[in-house]
Amino acid sequence: MPVKLTQEELLIINLLLRIAVMAGIASLVLGFRFVADVLVRSAASAADRARLAAALAAIFVVGIVVRKLTNQGAMDLSLEGALFAGFLGGVWVGAGVGAAVGVVCYLFGEPAGLPFYAGAGLASGLLVTILGRGGEIWSYSLNPLSIVYNFIENLWRRRLDRNFIPFAMLLAFAAGRYRLLERTRGRDIYGFLPTNGFALVLEIVTIVYTLGIALKLANNARLELLLREEERQLLHARLVTLRSQINPHFLFNTLNSISALIRTDADKAREMTRRLASIFRKALDDSNETHSLRDELAFIDDYLSIERVRFGDERLRIVKDVAPEVLEAPVPVMILQPLVENAVKHGISRRLDGGSIRIAARPLGGGLEIEIENEGEPVADCALDALVGRGLGLRNVIERINLYTCGAGRFTIAPRRDGGAVVRLVIPPPPARSVDSCRYER
Repeated sequence: MPVKLTQEELLIINLLLRIAVMAGIASLVLGFRFVADVLVRSAASAADRARLAAALAAIFVVGIVVRKLTNQGAMDLSLEGALFAGFLGGVWVGAGVGAAVGVVCYLFGEPAGLPFYAGAGLASGLLVTILGRGGEIWSYSLNPLSIVYNFIENLWRRRLDRNFIPFAMLLAFAAGRYRLLERTRGRDIYGFLPTNGFALVLEIVTIVYTLGIALKLANNARLELLLREEERQLLHARLVTLRSQINPHFLFNTLNSISALIRTDADKAREMTRRLASIFRKALDDSNETHSLRDELAFIDDYLSIERVRFGDERLRIVKDVAPEVLEAPVPVMILQPLVENAVKHGISRRLDGGSIRIAARPLGGGLEIEIENEGEPVADCALDALVGRGLGLRNVIERINLYTCGAGRFTIAPRRDGGAVVRLVIPPPPARSVDSCRYER
C-alpha cells in the first residue's frame, strides 16, 4: 500500500534533501587537487580559478536541468551555489558561476535569474576579497544560537561580527528572491515562497544550513591543507638542521687532521686546506635538500681526495660498483659522507697497510639500495651497536633517512666476514616517501 505524504511532509523532505545535495557537491568539488591552490593561496593561478568556476557551473546547471525535467526542487541550488562559488573562489569565480546559472534560468523562461544570481556570486566574491582569506569568515559555528549570540555580543561592543556577514548576505538575497517571487508570482525566477510562519522558518534554517555546511566543509579542507603544509615545512626545517650538523662535524674532523699535519708535513696540510675550501664552496652553492646520486658521489670523491692526502693512494683504495641507471636517483645531500668517514676512521686508519672501501648502488623495487663496505679488524654486532649510539654522524644519517622517507627507508650495519663492516641504505621510490603520506611527530 503506497504511503501518502502531506504537503508539509513533502516540503520538509525536499528541504532536507537540499542540505544533503549541497554537502555532496561540496565534498566532490573539494576533492579536486586544483581546488587546494584556490583554498590556501590568495594568488592562485587563473587556470585553477577557471577550472573551479567551470566545475561548479556545470554542477549547478545540471541541478537546474534536473529540476526542470523531474520537478525535483531539491536539485536546484542556484542561490546557494552562486554564493558558495564566490566565497570559495573570489569575484571572478562567483560572478562566472552566478552568470552561468542565470543564463540557463533565462533560457528556461526565468529572466530575473540572470542578474539575480550573477549579482549574488559577484557580491560573495567581493566580500571574500574585502575581508581577506585569512579572516574570520572561515571560522564560525553552525549553531544558530551561537551565531546570533556572537552577533549580538559583538554588536553590543560596537564591533562587526565578520562571521555573521556571509549569512546576513544569504538572508538578504533570500529575502530579495521572496520579493521577486511575490511580484512575478514565480514566473521570472524559481524559488519556494513560504505561505506561513512555520514554512518560512523552515526555509530560512534550510538555506542557512545548506550554505553553512558547504562552507564548513571548505573550511575543514583548508585547515587540513594548511596543516599539511606546516608539517611539510617542519620536516624541511628539521632536515636542514640535521644537514647543518654534518658540516661542523666534518669540518672539525678535517681541521684536526690538518692540525696534525702542519708540523710533520706542511705541504700535505696546505693541500688538505685547499681541497677543504673547495668542498665547502660546493656545499654552500648547493642549498637544495636533495641532489642526484651522481652529485653525491662527486662530493664523496672530493672528500676522499682529502683522505688520500693523509693516507696516500696506496693505503686508501676505492672500489665503485654503481649501476648507471641509478646515477640520477635523488638522495639527501651529504647523506653518504658520514658513512664513508666512519669507514675510513674505524677501518682503514687502524690498519698499517690500509685497505679498500667499496661503494655500491643498484636499483631495488623502483627505489635505491646503497652499500658502503670497508676492510678492517673483526668486530662484533655489539660493537657496531655501540658505534651507532655514540656517533653523531651515524645517528644523523639514520634520522635523516627516516625523515626523508617518512619511515619507509632502511638503515643496517653489520660486520663483514673478513673484518670491517658493511652499511646498507634502502631509499624507496618517491610515492612511498611522500611527505603527504606521513605526519611530523612533534
